[in-house]
Amino acid sequence: MTDTTANRAATALRYRNLAIDAFNAAQAQYEVAVLDHVTARIVEAYPEATHITFDHSPHDRTIELHGLWTTHRGGTEELVLDVRRDADTTALDLEELADDLSDALAGLHSATWSAVRPAPGPDRRRTLDLPPADRITGIAELTRTHHPHAQMITVEFTGDTCRVLDAVCADIPMSEGGAIRLIRATDECPLWPESTERRITALARQIHALPHLRARHLARFGAPDEHTAFLLLPQTGTNINADSK
Repeated sequence: MTDTTANRAATALRYRNLAIDAFNAAQAQYEVAVLDHVTARIVEAYPEATHITFDHSPHDRTIELHGLWTTHRGGTEELVLDVRRDADTTALDLEELADDLSDALAGLHSATWSAVRPAPGPDRRRTLDLPPADRITGIAELTRTHHPHAQMITVEFTGDTCRVLDAVCADIPMSEGGAIRLIRATDECPLWPESTERRITALARQIHALPHLRARHLARFGAPDEHTAFLLLPQTGTNINADSK
């Protein structure tokens, strides 16, 4: 192979890889946008809804909806719409919702799968957590449940996975010349329970998939490597209450 041929092959491969990356990014953006569209329609009809239960066919990758649920403050769950029982009385187009979710979850590596967890019980159903209207505030509230003075977290995106590496906390109010403390996640001492990690990283993956949210909330300047980013946490009632104690 001549140098010219080798250079053409290398250039073609580079552009091919760039095209694949662009396609995957666009696909992830579409999947999360569909999730947001579905969520908006559900919450408009049932403002209290927090999650969906469904079956997912591994053969044709279609969705069969089972119910809409709400989670009360104490953690108890309540069924607000039984699809089989209430299909004729709800204003929602349940078939259209199922089709949209089927599209959003069609890919094995769909970003929307970050919102899915196994449903409790022996029937092997799945649960999809509806994202909050403001994902970054949701992350901040989850983080400050365990680290009330957290100001920032470092997240790592590797392939289809995401994890939180550390949290930066201002243990003394900054107005008083506060002290900054870095809390690293380790296997022996995680930052929070596994369920909290799952919920935070799911929202972080969804933010990463949407360009307007990624540009607003994820900062790579000074991050440890190209796969990590800083996620700045906004002020919320959680840390305002903590500072007042």
